[in-house]
Amino acid sequence: MFVYRVRLWLFIVGGTGLMVMAITSKAQLPPPSPDAELYPEPVDVPRWFPPATLHEKAMVSAAHPLAARAGANILKTGGNAIDAMVATQMVLNVVEPQSSGIGGGCFILFYDAREKKTYCIDGREECPAAARREDFLGTDGKEKPEALTGGLPVGVPGTVAAMWLAHERWGKLPIGRVLEPAIKLAEEGIGVTARLRTMILVNRPRFLRFPSSRAVFLHADGGVPELGEVRRQPQLAQTLRLLVEHGPRVFYEGEIAADIVKTVREAAYQPGRLAMDDLKRYRAVYREPVTFSYRGYECLSMPPPSSGGITVGMILGMLEGKEIAKHKPERVGEVDLLARASAAAFADRNAYLGDQDWSPELDMKALLAPERVRHRAEAAWEQEAGKQFRPGPRPDRRTGGGESWSRLVGPLAERVDYAGNPHEGDNTTHFSVVDGERNVVACTTTIEHGMGSALVVAGRGFLLNNELTDFDLVKEFGPNALDASRRPRSTALTDNKEPAGKRPRSSMTPVFVFKEGKPYLTLGSPGGSQIINIVAQCLVNVIDHGMDVQQAINAPRLSSQNRPLTLEGHYKSRAALISALKQAGWPVQESQAGYQAWGGAHGIRIRPDGKLEGGADPRREGAVRGF
Repeated sequence: MFVYRVRLWLFIVGGTGLMVMAITSKAQLPPPSPDAELYPEPVDVPRWFPPATLHEKAMVSAAHPLAARAGANILKTGGNAIDAMVATQMVLNVVEPQSSGIGGGCFILFYDAREKKTYCIDGREECPAAARREDFLGTDGKEKPEALTGGLPVGVPGTVAAMWLAHERWGKLPIGRVLEPAIKLAEEGIGVTARLRTMILVNRPRFLRFPSSRAVFLHADGGVPELGEVRRQPQLAQTLRLLVEHGPRVFYEGEIAADIVKTVREAAYQPGRLAMDDLKRYRAVYREPVTFSYRGYECLSMPPPSSGGITVGMILGMLEGKEIAKHKPERVGEVDLLARASAAAFADRNAYLGDQDWSPELDMKALLAPERVRHRAEAAWEQEAGKQFRPGPRPDRRTGGGESWSRLVGPLAERVDYAGNPHEGDNTTHFSVVDGERNVVACTTTIEHGMGSALVVAGRGFLLNNELTDFDLVKEFGPNALDASRRPRSTALTDNKEPAGKRPRSSMTPVFVFKEGKPYLTLGSPGGSQIINIVAQCLVNVIDHGMDVQQAINAPRLSSQNRPLTLEGHYKSRAALISALKQAGWPVQESQAGYQAWGGAHGIRIRPDGKLEGGADPRREGAVRGF
């Protein structure tokens, strides 16, 4: 009966997706293309946008209906927000393997309603001790395109450690109950949706390189599963059972760890350098959240190695002095302000942000110092439209944080990095949870590019990340250069004496917004470096324009990263807007990315009347479930 219901549900969803594609764009699933690894999504644009979802007690907003339902059911049967978080993540591993899973990493924000305190857990992947920068570079000194695939780019996975750390401290239900939905779906099967099929199709050449990946994702003849076809994953189900029985130790020290290392080091294409000791030494890290204010609201997000919280804080800090609410959404005035603030913030982000423990001379959080932000805002509004920004003054620790940022307290970056890391993947995922006690979760989780490294752990059924490509691999030195040395993690709130590996810079930006000291909004998105613009725009839409959370998510998006401006396809009067921007001096670049490559934001707002208002991104397969 369960399998029948799953098949029926996915037949309806898959059929609806096909009808929408046929009616709105009459498009077939695209064939593989040279840029498939960077933009592996269909280019159809939905013509219908959902309204906000309201529930009284508890809610989950996630990138797939089955994941949202699993989390909501956990809440309904007595679990709390942390239980629902773990259940949702593990189901996403089954139904959305292209975006996240136990072979990747995550960032977790958790608001404990009883303590009235926000906790921050860093489950970011880590650099293996034997990794070498030169392995990723060609004879011309540039990063090799093929660096995305195989064992070479695999970082030490952190999701399992982070999820178990959170559950052991705050979870209510037994871990077996929490993982039960994912195990059942993996064993009994899920229907292949249009998005999953497209992702398998464009990654098929990569899967064919590895017998373990071919066996999990392709037919015996190398063919791609059909839409609605039931896909069973018995190896993944057994892996999850082992985690229930033995806990994270089996993943980091036991038989799963041994298979991870063997798969990476013996990969048929680009074997890597991951070792058992890298896994054994890995720790999820408690950190102090980044905090900043915007128009009377208090915002909390991830600190380094995420660049997201600090960069969004810089963007909103620069906008604070502008009455952006006077500008209509999607018009030239608002786009100009967002683009200027974002470009200036990205100049600083690309120059100064990375793993803080490998840049002790920098005070990365000082980028949010109010006087410095005002200094950067002046530059943003005065600079000629479209001209590339240089980074602002370097946030040196030797200033002690007490100097006026109106003075040039540090030298400009010696080499201006306008592009940052050009290969940061966009197939991450985000989900938000609020339970009946008003505990709140914002969790962004990833395996980096679509289908990660394309390498499935032999016999275990899950993909490994390709997170090492998030380092600035062309650079020999700098905050985000690959560095395989081990250092004490002094920025951790615990385990700060243990030597640890460097973590690549991320753009993941799970965020909480508090109003009058109470949780008001939980939000985040996938999208690679576009995450930062997506989250900032969603916050502007809610706070400045008074949109509900679903309207804020539905609204069109721009990308301004100190390079040519790009606009999402469904801006109203887009041609006229682009023409006006070009006349104002902005270089506008046509994006080759499909609609679904513009992120997948998911959020929940706690309204003044106490009801929960959920938003799920129609750019993917997002859904809100609650009661």
